[in-house]
Amino acid sequence: MKIDQTSLASQTSMRYVAFCDVLGFSNAVQERFDEVIEIYDQFTRLMDNWPFPERVEVCVYSDSILLVCDEITPLLQAVQSLSFATLGHDLLIRGGIAYGRYWERRDKGNLFVVSDALVRAVKLESTIKIPGVGFSPEVEIPLGAWLPHFTNQIFTSPVLYFEGQTVVNPFNMYWFASSKNRVQQMAARFPEHSEKYNWFLQLATAVERGDVMVPSFVIDRLLAEGVIKHRSAESGEPAADEGSTID
Repeated sequence: MKIDQTSLASQTSMRYVAFCDVLGFSNAVQERFDEVIEIYDQFTRLMDNWPFPERVEVCVYSDSILLVCDEITPLLQAVQSLSFATLGHDLLIRGGIAYGRYWERRDKGNLFVVSDALVRAVKLESTIKIPGVGFSPEVEIPLGAWLPHFTNQIFTSPVLYFEGQTVVNPFNMYWFASSKNRVQQMAARFPEHSEKYNWFLQLATAVERGDVMVPSFVIDRLLAEGVIKHRSAESGEPAADEGSTID
């Protein structure tokens, strides 16, 4: 049978792909199989009914979760929701987001995927050492995503810059306190993973303080475009210019 290469190419699209790993799941399966199966069953049932943005496709297999969308904003919202859904079962995620070519075919309940974005996202996830979801270099984060940092609305920002890394914001104003408390409890239960939990708690502390968690090059660009301005010559603190808008 001759395959129509032109037809297959026309089915390829440019999409954002997030590949996330549930931390500690593999070890837990080996050490606490029955308990983990019960937790996993509850988690996957929750995922079936979780209010992810409609345009985001979600696929869960073992401890890996794949999210795909043709726009960045709904994908970030989905990753934030995933962070809370996993925390509700005492789990943290680590992952990578990439952008690129994506092809899939669904046939008789099977899913076949070929994507250079997925390859990059998987490679990125394997290099991340903290419980966060980072970004591949080709992903352009909209400037508007950073503006809440300058208007005391950090919980509405989908991204945070912390310790030299840009990550998806795992918090919002409704589940911030519960997220922090739950990770503190997890740190006490599993001290062998204290380094990962401490990073998450330090991130929460920086958010709670209201730090401007924005890369310097983004601040420079926002200042240059007049989107934000310095509050005063003495403080040197940038603030959003309420008269400016940004796409």
